[in-house]
Amino acid sequence: HVIVRPHPQSFASEKELMDKLMQKYNDPAKVEWNRDNDNFDVLHRSDILISDFSGVLFDYSLVFDKPVIYTGAAMDKSPYDCAWSEKELWSFEILPKLGMELEEDKIDHIKEVIDECIESPAFKEGRDIARRETWVNIGEGAEKTVDYLINKYKELTAETVTPEEGVAVA
Repeated sequence: HVIVRPHPQSFASEKELMDKLMQKYNDPAKVEWNRDNDNFDVLHRSDILISDFSGVLFDYSLVFDKPVIYTGAAMDKSPYDCAWSEKELWSFEILPKLGMELEEDKIDHIKEVIDECIESPAFKEGRDIARRETWVNIGEGAEKTVDYLINKYKELTAETVTPEEGVAVA
């Protein structure tokens, strides 16, 4: 079962192409076209994500702890603040640890590529590394957030007394 989920804007800006593809690949037993604005449910239901280079690769692999297959992720850094840096950007450095790049010679063997990505413990380890490098307070986020909000509320609503005036200020 393949879920095809183009960017929602594609159905408007590339309507002719989307209509043509939906007509060609229209067996609901094999292909599901997803047009939801929110991608959470469809990502949760899937076993693997195949995508071009996009932020959804990171959302998918880190939130749902599942591997990705991605197309070439070359980037021209010249217009960005990082243009001077010789170091590879973290996004591109971590990507091969999250899944595999889909190269043209592997397209005819996509089933094997998918199986390898799903079964490989190396990609699971890569996702764990990425989470450790990017997330804080894992498993404690809600508690830390509530503590912060309560403390901030107390700070903002606390009465203080100025020594020179002896006046309570709220």
